[in-house]
Amino acid sequence: HEGFIKKVIAPYFNLTPALGKMVLEEKVEGYMLPAGVFAQLLRDIGAKRPGLITHVGLKTFVDPRLEGGKLNSISKEDYVELIEIDGKEWLRYKPIHIDVAMLKVTTADDFGNATMEKEAGFLVTLPMAIATHNCGGKVIEQVERVAVTGTLNPQHVQVPGTLVDAIVIAKPEHHWMTWREKYNPARSGEVRVTDIGLSPVNMGPEKVVARRALYELEPGKVVNLGAGMSEFISSLAWEEKIFDKMVLSVEAGMIGGIPGYGLQFNTASNPYAIIDQSFQMDLYDGGGNDISCVGFAQIDKRGNVNVSKLEKRIPGVGGFLNVCSRAGKRVHCGAFTAGKSEIKVKNGKLEIIKDGDIAKFVDKVKQVTLSGELALEIEQPTIIITERGVFDFTKEGFILKEIAPGVDLEKDILEKMEFKPIISPDLKYMPGEIFEEKPLNLKEREPWKGYRLY
Repeated sequence: HEGFIKKVIAPYFNLTPALGKMVLEEKVEGYMLPAGVFAQLLRDIGAKRPGLITHVGLKTFVDPRLEGGKLNSISKEDYVELIEIDGKEWLRYKPIHIDVAMLKVTTADDFGNATMEKEAGFLVTLPMAIATHNCGGKVIEQVERVAVTGTLNPQHVQVPGTLVDAIVIAKPEHHWMTWREKYNPARSGEVRVTDIGLSPVNMGPEKVVARRALYELEPGKVVNLGAGMSEFISSLAWEEKIFDKMVLSVEAGMIGGIPGYGLQFNTASNPYAIIDQSFQMDLYDGGGNDISCVGFAQIDKRGNVNVSKLEKRIPGVGGFLNVCSRAGKRVHCGAFTAGKSEIKVKNGKLEIIKDGDIAKFVDKVKQVTLSGELALEIEQPTIIITERGVFDFTKEGFILKEIAPGVDLEKDILEKMEFKPIISPDLKYMPGEIFEEKPLNLKEREPWKGYRLY
């Protein structure tokens, strides 16, 4: 509400559109930092270190040479600094003072020791508590129940009571696990279920894109799934019975299993492990994921990608920078255009009845969420998959290497781009089978056939 907030520093605004609107209208100061940076910076705040020093964000909107993470003209503070160590450029994210932390846990004892056995993930609960406590602030726990002190298993305690100032017992209707489920034991790791309740993905552009993305995955690889069309990859991996031949992961700390999508995003059913989000981001920042499958709102001729800020809304960066910056390969999954459209898949072909009126392949992105220049410097393979075409981004530029059956190259692709790609001399159709209703049966085909992860 206007007048109650002076400043917001956040990685994500998509689920708080009113707050994003206030930032765009310059009613509040607005700053955006990557989610992984936030998670890691909390540890540095708690330890009274001089901030977080990292490569994440170089040559993007958080780099002070571009925007420094500032979202409007009334935002004047500098939260990010460019520094040099041993001849290399780094970003230093400065510490932020914290007065109050609000934590959601499952059980607390009378002293405040808390466990999270019915939560979908640990997120950054402990780093938040330590940072706030060591800033002299207040730590408030929302709990489902209270136990007698000394009865909780100390190995399961995520927040020690020495950090806690208050406990609030929530009514069940205020303590859902996700926006969709009150509680699901398969998401908390209490049990592993044989059927996670996923229905087959309906045939349409989303399924075509996610199916084509499966061809970029490999057995035994660690694969991160981001928000957007790439969320459907987990459902299709389940549908094709290859989910246990690779390790799917999401930024909130889930490793293995079947990641959720939509309002279940950043959870997983039957995960192998759930770790603190800050350590998951360490894993990603250091190159611990082989393939990142993510979305895109805009992409320009220099290979810069925007998912964070558009003309009329601020979706936010989330963990996008962390999951992509050092991935072994980047696979962008998304619709070719934005805006209201009607696109069907019929008789093994794509049928564009009404196209979106907003170009996504543009001369210059509204905001640089990912740097094309940096991707080329680190020689990171980058593939862009849409429902009507597949591109490689290379030092030569964008190369269109596949088009969908039923698509007119000039009318449906080239005329809808603000720049002209290179047409591969080996231009071919996207695999016809991904446009058909029947399963792909990948489990019985190379390289998946016979492969066992464990």
